[in-house]
Amino acid sequence: RTGAAHDAPDAAPVRTAILARVLALDLQARQFEIGNLPLPARTALAAVRAGDADPQALLQATRTCGEQLVQATLQQGRQTHAMLARLAVPDDYVDAYRVLGLYPLTRLPFLSGVRRFERQVLSDFRAPAASVSGRSRLLLAPASRPAAHLMGPATVRDWLQPEPGDPLAIPAPSAQQLDLLFAHFAPVFDIEVASDDDRPGLVHWPDSSTATRAQPVPMVDRQTPVVYRHVAYTRHGRGSLLQLVYTIWFGARTATTQPVDILAGHLDGLVWRVTLSPEGLPLVYDSMHPCGCYHHFFALPAIKARPAPDPDIEWAFSPRNAPALQAGEQMVLRVAAQNHYLQGLQSQSAGPAAHYGWRDYDSLRSLPRPDGSRRSAFDPQGFIAGTERAESWLFWPMGIARAGSMRQWGRHATAFVGRRHFDDARLMEQRFDLGPSEPHD
Repeated sequence: RTGAAHDAPDAAPVRTAILARVLALDLQARQFEIGNLPLPARTALAAVRAGDADPQALLQATRTCGEQLVQATLQQGRQTHAMLARLAVPDDYVDAYRVLGLYPLTRLPFLSGVRRFERQVLSDFRAPAASVSGRSRLLLAPASRPAAHLMGPATVRDWLQPEPGDPLAIPAPSAQQLDLLFAHFAPVFDIEVASDDDRPGLVHWPDSSTATRAQPVPMVDRQTPVVYRHVAYTRHGRGSLLQLVYTIWFGARTATTQPVDILAGHLDGLVWRVTLSPEGLPLVYDSMHPCGCYHHFFALPAIKARPAPDPDIEWAFSPRNAPALQAGEQMVLRVAAQNHYLQGLQSQSAGPAAHYGWRDYDSLRSLPRPDGSRRSAFDPQGFIAGTERAESWLFWPMGIARAGSMRQWGRHATAFVGRRHFDDARLMEQRFDLGPSEPHD
C-alpha cells in the first residue's frame, strides 16, 4: 500500500509536498477528535497549554505544533528521505489469523466459495432487469445535474489540472467544480424493496430513550435519502487521477428465512467509485459494501485488464464492462433487496425518480447526539460498533478482523483470498492498463 512517497523521496519538493499532505490529514482528523471531546476534556486540554477551551483555539494550537514538527522534520534531510522511502499505510490483514487458521490450506475451500459467488453474480448481471423479481422498486436520483455546456471536455480537463508546481501532480478542482463533478457523474440507484431495510437514508445517533440496544448504535433515517460523497485519488505513473466516491447506507441487511443467516446484521450499504482520466472521462468504476465485501470492477471497453499474478487469488472480478455515458445519460445501478448486492448497471437518460440529497462522508466522523455532544460513527479501530456479523467466526482464517462489520474509509480489505485494499494508491494501475501517464517533473 504505497503511493507517491516512493516516486522520488530524495527530491526536496516531493518531501515537502508529502509532509504538507500528511499535516493536512492530521489536522482534519484532530478537528473531528477535538469536536467530539466533552467540555471537561477540552477544558483539561486547554489548561495544559494555558489557553482557551474553544475547539477552534485548540485546533489552531494543534496546527502550530504540526507546522513546527514538519519544519523540524524537513531539516533532517537524509533521515527524512529514509523515513519517506519506508512510508506505507499499515496493512489491514492480520497475519496471525492466517497463521493460526492454516491459511495455505483453508484458502482453498474459501476460494471455491468465492468462485461460486462470482458465477452467481455473472448470472444476475445477465438477467433482464424486469425478470429479477416482482417486488416494488425505489428509484433514487440526484436532485439536479449541471447543464451540458458546463461540462465540456476542455473545461473539465482544466478543472483536473494539478496546482502549478505540485510534484505529486494531484488534481486540484475547486469546491464548486467538485460539486459539479459529483452531480454530473452521480449514479441513479434502482433499488428492489422488500422492507424498510431497503430504503437508504441519513445516518444519525438515536435518542437513548428510543434506542433498541443497550449501547446506542448509529441508525438510518429512511425519511431522508442521502448519498455520502468524498474525493479519493489513485496514482498513475508519477501523477494522480481523481476519484469520486458515493456511499449509501441502509438500516440493516435483513435476515433470510434460513435458520441462521450469518451475513445479516445492523447497517449495510453500497459504495460506488468513479475513476476519471485527466480529461475528465470515466476509466474504471468499482463498487463494494462498507464492510469491504463484494468488490467488483467495471472498466470501459477500451480499458484492458491486466492478468492476475496468481490465478488463485481475488484480483479484479468484473461482471461486465461499463457502458459509455452519452450526452444526457446517467449510470443506473440495480440493487437487490435484503442483501443489497449490485445486480446490474446500465446507462440511460434521466426519468422520473425520487431525489436524494448530499452529505460529506467525513460528517460521519462527528455526528451530533441528542444530548448536544458529538461522536464519530466509527470506533477508534475504524469499525461501527453493533454491526458485527456471525460470519466473522468462520472467515477469520482469511486474516480479516471482524469480517462483515461496517468500517471506515481506509480500513477496507476487500479480498478473502490474496491481499487487496479498496484505497490502495496503485490499485487501478496494477489491475488495468489505463493508458500513458502524463509526465510530471
